[in-house]
Amino acid sequence: MSARVVIGVGVLAFLASGAPQLQAQTGVPSPADIGQQLRPAPKLGPSQGIPQIGVPRPEANPSFRPAATSPEPSTPAQPVGKKRPSAGAAVASRTPATTESRAPSMAFSTIQFAFGSAQLTPESSATLKNLGDALNHQLADQKSFLIEGHTDRKGARAYNDELSKGRADAVKDYLVRETGVSPDRLQTIGKGFSEPVDSKNPYAAANRRVVVVNQGS
Repeated sequence: MSARVVIGVGVLAFLASGAPQLQAQTGVPSPADIGQQLRPAPKLGPSQGIPQIGVPRPEANPSFRPAATSPEPSTPAQPVGKKRPSAGAAVASRTPATTESRAPSMAFSTIQFAFGSAQLTPESSATLKNLGDALNHQLADQKSFLIEGHTDRKGARAYNDELSKGRADAVKDYLVRETGVSPDRLQTIGKGFSEPVDSKNPYAAANRRVVVVNQGS
């Protein structure tokens, strides 16, 4: 009976001591998750679609006969005083405007620091190691990444700008020192509280974060 009590107490003590670690690991992204998030979307070809490979052309069939075409209807007369738009103008109006795609980025809420400091917390190591793993393997062909530090609204702007830059530098130093990422691939910037994710609550914890941006291959 006493042995069962000792074993039971030992199990409870183990679970109690391990609970903070298990809780800290919750939400830690894997290297595969990071690689997928920070990898640029594949570029489509000129046709913006998937080519049909192995599909024969109709002309290759000896029995193929092109369908008879009916003559195009005559162009109706244009009203006096109105100019008919040129062909170039018509083509231009049908061409959709192109927009440049945004650089892939990922915010890491599991990278944390001591209060008012650029000192990384021990709970951040799991995320940092996975980030370094992704940069060295899944994203090894990507040449440049920007590490952004962000703070909440508490304090003066100059203080937060300096603090966020120091935190971004701390992340870079860890990745270089502990995971072997080349320092030439990493740049840092401190953005202070200029880009909150929760603008309605500038003091929210979500605004205190590290963001990694893929600047291109």
